[in-house]
Amino acid sequence: LVTRALRSHTHMADSTGEAGSAERATSPPTAGGLNPRQLHPKPLLDEGMVLAAFSTAGVKRQHAFRMWRHLIQNGEEDVSRVPDMPRAALQLIREEFAITTSRLRSAETSEDTSTTKMLIELQDGKLVEAVIMRYGCVQLSNFPEDKLTKDEEGNINFRSTKRATLCVSSQVGCTMGCTFCATGTMKNSVSLCAGEILEQLYHANKIERIRNVVFMGMGEPLDNYNNVIASIRAMTDVQRFSLSPARISVSTVGVVPRLLRLADDAPGISLALSLHAPNQELRTRIVPSGKAWPVHRILDAMDVFVAKQSVVLSRKVKVVIEYCLIEDINDSEEVAHELGKLLAKRSVMINVIPYNPTEVPYDYRPPSQAKTDRFCETVRQYGLKVVLRQEMGQDIAGACGQLVVETLGQGCSSGSADRTPAKAKGSQAADIEDLLGSGQQQQQQ
Repeated sequence: LVTRALRSHTHMADSTGEAGSAERATSPPTAGGLNPRQLHPKPLLDEGMVLAAFSTAGVKRQHAFRMWRHLIQNGEEDVSRVPDMPRAALQLIREEFAITTSRLRSAETSEDTSTTKMLIELQDGKLVEAVIMRYGCVQLSNFPEDKLTKDEEGNINFRSTKRATLCVSSQVGCTMGCTFCATGTMKNSVSLCAGEILEQLYHANKIERIRNVVFMGMGEPLDNYNNVIASIRAMTDVQRFSLSPARISVSTVGVVPRLLRLADDAPGISLALSLHAPNQELRTRIVPSGKAWPVHRILDAMDVFVAKQSVVLSRKVKVVIEYCLIEDINDSEEVAHELGKLLAKRSVMINVIPYNPTEVPYDYRPPSQAKTDRFCETVRQYGLKVVLRQEMGQDIAGACGQLVVETLGQGCSSGSADRTPAKAKGSQAADIEDLLGSGQQQQQQ
């Protein structure tokens, strides 16, 4: 399988017409035709900007890494207190950089305390949202009762460790236009620089110690490829945020040329593919940007990712297939059979996400519990693992597909008033970051 997928990769790379080496050489890189961010001051967490400035000033790069270690791991907020920093570096930082160029405008926590949605104001007034999700300490409203275990006194025994996952945004808005997603209703799309992505993690760590990061917030990560890769490298750098690559997950609708490169540029991370339909016609109805790449091309690129990461990790990895289930759109038994046949021989698990009501210009609704269970059971007939997403933060519009910001004066959209989560009895519920890279995590725990 590995050999076949890698041979396919060679053919696909030739057919894309995109020269990967040339794209890598672009500095600073742009992605998706979007202009690079022009910021002053510049984010001190942005490796590319800092090292470029240090190089021009004749400051050795080792001072940058020492500085980041003290700022991030030691919690130092005054750069002048970092040991052995050259005067030239300190002067440069005072003139051109700030530890954070964004500010935490608000932090709203759900009623059950499982979720905190952060509204972050960028230097130019644009807004992004990031969501902290807490596991292992709260009974989530849609976790099936028959899956819970309790002690003699009736207290819930959580089978997973207490941890916090951060869902980060890579763009302001999104050009992919997924019809079920509130972010896609925002008129403009701006790619964040790596420093602005990392500032979301910096802000979040002051609220809750973050163990996992998922690129599932606002924007298409592979449409801002180079900045996302740079931020992942900072997150996994032992001198900075020191997260395990297995605890970082990237979700994409499937930008094929960059998906083919992802395992090379970010070895060890996990992948989630937003599929939502088993055929091209239905998928382009739900994901209009899907017209650019046929479903089979996306799945072939996914197979290459699996093959490469399996070599890196010395174990077979799986990709999570994200499937937003919308009543009378993609939830029929016929569609379930088609999905099962399409994925039956691939290294995947399917994460079914009942539609979260939000402000999109479509009359979408989540299916009933019975219909959701029937869909999942039908797909399982093909030997596939199917789980239901544990939705968190619906009451603060922080669940999947609900992230959206308007103008600076308006702040966050509250979404639809009807956010009642569907129960998941009869189907296994699971949190997404446990599904992604779970094998590697179990080895490390």
